[in-house]
Amino acid sequence: MEYTRSSIVLWIGPKRSGKTTSAADLARFARRRGLRVAGVLQPAVYAQGELLGYDVVDLATDRRTALARRDGAGPTRTGRFAFRPEGLGLGRAALAQPAVRGADLVLVDEFGPLEVAGGGWRQAVETLTRSGESPVVVLVVRDDLVVEVRRMFSDRSLGVVPAAQPDAAARVTGIAGRKTGFSGPDGRPPSAPTGFEGT
Repeated sequence: MEYTRSSIVLWIGPKRSGKTTSAADLARFARRRGLRVAGVLQPAVYAQGELLGYDVVDLATDRRTALARRDGAGPTRTGRFAFRPEGLGLGRAALAQPAVRGADLVLVDEFGPLEVAGGGWRQAVETLTRSGESPVVVLVVRDDLVVEVRRMFSDRSLGVVPAAQPDAAARVTGIAGRKTGFSGPDGRPPSAPTGFEGT
């Protein structure tokens, strides 16, 4: 894989396999290594063991609001979930150029059916990954959408990291460090990720 200014990493795993939790772990891991992290997480919201929907969290500010609720009302829907304008607005603002300026790593959780259909975070990601100052962008993608998402970004530098692999976070931070010229605490650049699938 050639590490260009528009590097995209797909952080993949099965549906409801803990990808958001592992993406949050990735953000903490990257920050401990001195990388600047921005973007959004989309944690699930449960009540009495039942999935109610999802919130959205701005990784740069920790602001959080409701994003989607099961069987709710709203103009934007995917399956049983209705997306709330305030949640979509917070997420899009968190992915806009002013919010991600200076970041080494931008997490986008998740890049799912809504984005594949052209909604959600799709336009923000398109703008971000085509900009001259783009950081490494990590798209959280479920397994059944990987082929379609790879096709969508086939004109850009793209790789795939399974979220469940023990060294997944180290691989991604290695990519971000190599791209930005970042040196770790020991003063050396991160080593190249091994076993990384790229195009």
